[in-house]
Amino acid sequence: MSGIIDASSALRKRKHLKRGITFTVMIVGQSGSGRSTFINTLCGQQVVDTSTTILLPTDTSTEIDMQLREETVELEDDEGVKIQLNIIDTPGFGDSLDNSPSFEIISDYIRHQYDEILLEESRVRRNPRFKDGRVHCCLYLINPTGHGLKEIDVEFMRQLGSLVNIIPVISKSDSLTRDELKLNKKLIMEDIDKWNLPIYNFPFDEDEISEEDYETNMYLRALLPFAIIGSNEVYDVGGDVGTIRGRKYPWGILDVEDSSISDFVILRNALLISHLNDLKNYTHEILYERYRTEALSGESVATESIRPNLTKLNASSSSSTTTRRNTNPFKPNDNINNGILSPPSDTHGQKASTNNETYMTREEQIRLEEERLKAFEERVQQELSLKRQELLQREKELREIEARLENEAKIKQED
Repeated sequence: MSGIIDASSALRKRKHLKRGITFTVMIVGQSGSGRSTFINTLCGQQVVDTSTTILLPTDTSTEIDMQLREETVELEDDEGVKIQLNIIDTPGFGDSLDNSPSFEIISDYIRHQYDEILLEESRVRRNPRFKDGRVHCCLYLINPTGHGLKEIDVEFMRQLGSLVNIIPVISKSDSLTRDELKLNKKLIMEDIDKWNLPIYNFPFDEDEISEEDYETNMYLRALLPFAIIGSNEVYDVGGDVGTIRGRKYPWGILDVEDSSISDFVILRNALLISHLNDLKNYTHEILYERYRTEALSGESVATESIRPNLTKLNASSSSSTTTRRNTNPFKPNDNINNGILSPPSDTHGQKASTNNETYMTREEQIRLEEERLKAFEERVQQELSLKRQELLQREKELREIEARLENEAKIKQED
């Protein structure tokens, strides 16, 4: 009997997997960080045309508007399991002097997907064809500078880490030697710990996890940030190897899927195989539930969670630079926020002005959050009003049917 139950369970599982799994990943990185090449390498096919990804200002200013570009690719493994991979690309990110609008665009998109789920849950009759557009993972590409995180990297992880699973990735890692790459990973993780940045560090429940999964998660944690190499070219190297996706150098061809020189295959397997469901569950059970609770209670998800780090970041940015930060091309007294270079603030008047601007910025954030929540409440009220009208119409129809049946019954009795 047990064997029949197990076989039936396995059959249902196979049918469910063959219907397909939907997974959404966002790729964020500055121009030149290899976003498009990474997407093509991840999918194993030409998804993004790398020759059309260069953006130019639309007017005489130096500002470049960031765009969100969505691509959908269907992948299938050797067992016939289909994955509908939704990819959100971010061309133009980090290419302006003031990058705060880029943060807002990404944040608003992620929040909008949560709001759509929240609205769907509040409906009396849910749409069976509703598509979950939540972002399950955000791969943040870090340029291989060898000096840890830049201010724009810290600010992005600080603002978006409470809304989406962020996995830091060092792109174009072949531009660094082994020792430089090892040092770069160390410095990046030190910055993440220093600023207490919320990243996806493969969390697990120690009481429920198996020994094998425990070792896997600890191994992946030790590799953070992942160092990857991408390529749009495929080469036939002959012999037992055959065709590989690689990069050609004067000394030979480098296989980007070689785990000894790149973490790409490990990252791909974690995303699409071993931790796909973990990322989806963490998004739904932790990130979305926290957003839902705070949204319904009238609180701000991002503002409250990042305020302590904001004070810490601003205090450190205005103080003297550490020995390691002497590699920064800006002067130690420069104040850098969101990639914006501002003159030193030495005088009391300038400090008062900065404090006033910070206060105004927070007031603006609160106002925008209140407007967003108000719009959401109006949408919910409209939905409830429509549902009430539908119920009243149904009740009216039922009363008419009952009256007609009573009349028919009376006519039959009279006959």
